[in-house]
Amino acid sequence: MTSASRARRRAALAALLVTMLISLLTWQNAPFVRRIDNAIFDTFQRVAPRPYDPATPVRIVAIDRLSLERYGQWPWPRPVLADLTERLTAMGARVVGFDMVFSEPDRTSPEEIARSLERFGIAPAAAYADGRTHDRIFADALQGRPIVLGAILTGEHNDRRPAVAVQPSTLGSDPRLALPAFNGADVNRPELAAAAAGVASVTLTARDREEGIIRRVPLVSKVDDMLVPALTLDVLRVGEGASGYLLRGSDGGGEIGGIESTVTGIRVGPHVLQTTADGAVWIRYSGIRPERTVSAATILDGDVDDPFLRWRIDGHFILIGATAPGLGDIVATPMSASVPGVEVHAEILEQIIDGTLLTRPDWASGAERMTAWAVGLLIVGIVVLAAYGWAAIGAAAVFATIPALSFLAFDRFDVILGPTVPMLAALGAWVSAAAVDYLGARRERREIRRQFEHFVAPDVIAEIASDPNRHMKPGGEQRELSILFCDVRHFSTISAALEPSDLIEWLNGYLTPMAEAILEERGTIDKFIGDAIMAFWNAPRRDENHARGALRGALRLVKAAEAINVEYEARGFPPATIGVGINTGPCSVGRIGAKTRLDYTCVGDAVNIASRFEGLTKIYGLDICIGEETARQCPGFALIEIDMVEVLGRSGSALALYAVAGDETTAQTPAFRAEHDAWAEALAAYRAQAFSAARAAFTQIARSEPAVIDLRVAASTMLARIDDLGLQPLPEDWDAVYRATRK
Repeated sequence: MTSASRARRRAALAALLVTMLISLLTWQNAPFVRRIDNAIFDTFQRVAPRPYDPATPVRIVAIDRLSLERYGQWPWPRPVLADLTERLTAMGARVVGFDMVFSEPDRTSPEEIARSLERFGIAPAAAYADGRTHDRIFADALQGRPIVLGAILTGEHNDRRPAVAVQPSTLGSDPRLALPAFNGADVNRPELAAAAAGVASVTLTARDREEGIIRRVPLVSKVDDMLVPALTLDVLRVGEGASGYLLRGSDGGGEIGGIESTVTGIRVGPHVLQTTADGAVWIRYSGIRPERTVSAATILDGDVDDPFLRWRIDGHFILIGATAPGLGDIVATPMSASVPGVEVHAEILEQIIDGTLLTRPDWASGAERMTAWAVGLLIVGIVVLAAYGWAAIGAAAVFATIPALSFLAFDRFDVILGPTVPMLAALGAWVSAAAVDYLGARRERREIRRQFEHFVAPDVIAEIASDPNRHMKPGGEQRELSILFCDVRHFSTISAALEPSDLIEWLNGYLTPMAEAILEERGTIDKFIGDAIMAFWNAPRRDENHARGALRGALRLVKAAEAINVEYEARGFPPATIGVGINTGPCSVGRIGAKTRLDYTCVGDAVNIASRFEGLTKIYGLDICIGEETARQCPGFALIEIDMVEVLGRSGSALALYAVAGDETTAQTPAFRAEHDAWAEALAAYRAQAFSAARAAFTQIARSEPAVIDLRVAASTMLARIDDLGLQPLPEDWDAVYRATRK
């Protein structure tokens, strides 16, 4: 397995683990996930509010600004409320629910005024002749009519309990433990509660007002063992003429019961309501609609036989509540930060009647987890099979698709499916994979810098580190390289002549500028072998002109050695005379070595030949010897073909050997052309077995003072070879190839 594959698998594993952790958020009902989902669904509500149908038989009779201007400040005398109640029922109201509590006596009642006046010694006003009170008048108006009064449930302990008309029947496990619990209540006057057809809670619990916004409302709560219906539920019961309602527990419909009891639904009359586990319903708001509201002043001032008024009231579920500013019954919803509480009750009632309640099915959490896993596995698959860029595109696609599907479920099917967990899974999977890849890449870049910082030019290191896969194929690869070997002549003699400390100083003074010369031509230093240097071009950084780079590097080495020798002569050190061999050919290059010690190096026949070429510089007395492939890739340089050689270890394979006199500028000089032509003429005579002419030509070269390149040793070598050939007859297949017998 390649290092890139291992890196991808590590990144994929990280993405998988993060996906698993994120999917667990749905099990834990993580608050921050719930808050994000809430914010998203609030946006859905504002973008696509529930379509309002004015034919839905729900109306609000509002204690609004007009009513206060007409009938004075709130609270009104209860005979006024009695009149309002009687008028509404006379107009055909199906049921009237009060979103308010009458817990104190009416202070405008004559007997209450009398008590107040008596404290100051003032004679009380006359009471009603029949002894009635305002509360009694109101109670008489409630009696026998379909009226539901409100009650406020509180967390404070007291002994007051709402006088609810009916307790629900339960089916399956008792769901009481799942319901919102309260310790006390503010209740209505006894005579009012006794006269009403129902008493219900108008309280919205804290758990249903996260961030202060009402998104769902409990339909049933409890105080001790007493179950108290919500105003909307009891108004629905009375309006439908139902004798009670049925509360279904977790196994009430054939389900397998869980460890904790939960509510799965409520039935009242013909309506079957799917609820949350704690008996609440989600609200999809339509917003405040003028068609929904009738001013209480309009009802009180109007004629009960007015056709228009009767059309708005007859057969409707009526909710009476305060909407005027300053009366305190203001709440926040996803649609607005300031909404009368009675509007919330009306919205719920409309949805129940229309059958358009938002629902969050039992399978919703499972679907979110499965989607999170699917998304995570998708990102993992893309990471393994493609690239992180494609994984980012996949994550972006998920970010666009999941909210769109969630909105579609909300808008078309009234189903709540949270997009947050799948979106977090996509984000988490991609970020974790990218982070692991980034950290791995950083580690790889550090390793590259550590491995090459002394052997490759800094700008080359930066280029390799920026994209290791481009320059360094994991596991190694076959690549054409130009390999250079540089060695010091007579180093054993130098070592014997110097003290150990001086020898180290001599080596460091020699190797430092040699290494700099190679790095300046963007070569890679493979290793130092005592006094010898091995370097190569075209790896790890790719370089189409690697042969030219190696050749320029060799010329720099020669010049650097000349500069070193000037300094060494001044210090009394032996000079550094070098020989450089270069060969170009295919090699295997990569990290090679033991598992505990890997070096970036190259191996292959081309490497061995380069080493042999360096050895041949001693035989021919040349600074630089290169092979024919290197020469072919470096047209324009000052090159001279010296001989055909068969290096040690390559029997039957002759190679052209070239001397290097200089760069392209040198190649244009007349002096080099003269030396080039003289050697070419001598070599041609030698190969044609015209040994007398060859002897004369090589002798002339050996005796001439060099102008550009010193070929005297090479000419003497060829003369000695001619002398040897003259001592014995030539074989018929003589090919003029020199076969080396030593390195």
